[in-house]
Amino acid sequence: DKLDLIMLDYPGPNEESIRGQWRAFEEMLSKDKTVDDLAVSNFSPSQLDAILANPDAIKPTVNQLPFSLTYHPEGILEYNAKRNILVQSWSPLSRVLPRYGKTLESIGKKYGKSSAQVGLRWIVQNGASFTTQSKSKNHFQEDLDVFDFVLTDDEMTQLTKLAA
Repeated sequence: DKLDLIMLDYPGPNEESIRGQWRAFEEMLSKDKTVDDLAVSNFSPSQLDAILANPDAIKPTVNQLPFSLTYHPEGILEYNAKRNILVQSWSPLSRVLPRYGKTLESIGKKYGKSSAQVGLRWIVQNGASFTTQSKSKNHFQEDLDVFDFVLTDDEMTQLTKLAA
């Protein structure tokens, strides 16, 4: 039995604590060999730097953030990408659909896609990935059906500006 990824959810209160948390994860990875990769969740650039300051540290492969149309701080994708860390959006639609559903729906009609699919496609086109959950197989399949269309540059700009 093996896990693909284990994630440190929420960093400690200071750099020393973060480094201690990460060392424990690294030890688990090296001793048990039951995990392929390590990841973090909700880490700011300075919190990531607390880990990456050690040149021997195992680099996280993913930083899970609330990245979405309503939360996309300038430079966050580039900061993580520069360090070969993938941003993965958690709860990517919960704050988006109630506020911007009509705009997303309008764009989605052009592609035969739902507002949720347009919101998820925006995340993918920005170079991030996403997590999603559903009790419905059809809803889950719909969330994954975002790779057969591409938003135009104007649509991407329009959607990006929604949070401004």
